[in-house]
Amino acid sequence: PLSTTSAATKAVGFSAPASSSSSSSSHGPHGEVSHGSGPEVHVVFSTDCGSYQHWQSIAVWYSAKYAGHVGAVTRIASGCDEAKKAPIEKEYGEIDDTGSFRVHFAPKGELKGNYKYSNKPSGLYHWLSTARPPPFRDERTGVVALIDPDQMLLRPLTTAVAAGLTRKPTDRRSMYDERDGTTSTPRILVGNLDRERLPLNVVEGRPAAQEYGIGGAWANAGKPEAKKSWRTFSKAKVCGEGAPCTTTLAREADAHYSVGPPYLIQATDARKLARAWLLAVPEVHEQYPYLLAEMYAYAMAAANLSLPHAQLHNLMVSNVQAGGEGWDWIDTADPADVCKGATLSTPPLSTRYRRRPGDFANDEHPPGPAAPTVLHFCQSYRSAGFKFGKHSVPHDVFSCDQGLFDFDPDKVTEYLVENAKRGAGNPQGNKANIRNAYFLCNVIPRMNAFILDYKQTVCPKRGKTTWNTKPTVKA
Repeated sequence: PLSTTSAATKAVGFSAPASSSSSSSSHGPHGEVSHGSGPEVHVVFSTDCGSYQHWQSIAVWYSAKYAGHVGAVTRIASGCDEAKKAPIEKEYGEIDDTGSFRVHFAPKGELKGNYKYSNKPSGLYHWLSTARPPPFRDERTGVVALIDPDQMLLRPLTTAVAAGLTRKPTDRRSMYDERDGTTSTPRILVGNLDRERLPLNVVEGRPAAQEYGIGGAWANAGKPEAKKSWRTFSKAKVCGEGAPCTTTLAREADAHYSVGPPYLIQATDARKLARAWLLAVPEVHEQYPYLLAEMYAYAMAAANLSLPHAQLHNLMVSNVQAGGEGWDWIDTADPADVCKGATLSTPPLSTRYRRRPGDFANDEHPPGPAAPTVLHFCQSYRSAGFKFGKHSVPHDVFSCDQGLFDFDPDKVTEYLVENAKRGAGNPQGNKANIRNAYFLCNVIPRMNAFILDYKQTVCPKRGKTTWNTKPTVKA
């Protein structure tokens, strides 16, 4: 799947589609933005009001723009005071004048003890209930694509799951796009196709999400066989006596509710789920005061609403040591191809795609190379002396004065090839090297392209005629 020969990757250079979000964007009578055909897929993510997540929010917008996503992108910023709201709105307007890049301000939703992750359900519910313009022209055909601010889109998010895809007898994990009759490109990846009953699309009652390793242990809560942290946990306090989540079996929870972002949820389901999630978080956190409490609360809320998720592996990669992510399409790559075609501000041929008008509707799989939908840069990634870690990124990386990231993908390729020769008997080490290189050669050139776009768009509006493009930033 990691190939440099696909016709969709032969574009020269790396650029966004002609307009910021769609070649046919238009504004409705109430300021809403309509894009393309098919369902509305609205990308949304939750942040606080600090500068650390501010630069990430801008990166999300540019990643959606460059990936060819068709639809609006909204940051839900929780707990902002009035002094911080105006600069954010002003900068977003400088970045995008179509109304596609939005910010929604929500009240602070942190629980006692500064458990900030409870902002996710509180902000989501506030946005779905009060946003103006409304998130969707028609909620019945809208889909919420809920991601994290440290997730970078490589591919557009659509409602397609099994739609338009076929199976191969020898492959129990991937389904393939063979619509053009000449190529066979994997589009979705799951644990075992024989066990999965995948919907064609995300529709009411059938959400989809990335499979995470949280598992179904919560479903055994209160039972003797429960893990230590769940033995005294009461699901009834979260969901109500006799409610569906109290009777969910561990195998059901593991198969349908062991999920995390990206979440794809039909809009009317999302409104119900956001409210149930909001109510569940404090009850879960009170009994399970640990990291991921909000993810377990989501699982219980979804189970209580009988919303089993299609658990996909291809929506995300993050941890170079992890399984259950979209690494299958990457691990077998020739080391010489991982970064092939990449430059300081151009990603590799193996992930490069530039949407053209009519390429796809939002209920179809987009064309282009096989790739995970998002890169979740929640770790540090290293290769050939280069590193990217989100905590080391300057908070003013999107500015006229800050430079570009220092990077040389050719050195990464040399390092990969040489290490593959020396490490022929160490497949695990080679796999980790390929995964690290994949992140670096996709994240850093894309970030540099985004920064250049920002400078060329925003700096002239601020009266600047020159800006810093020296590759001096290290992360």
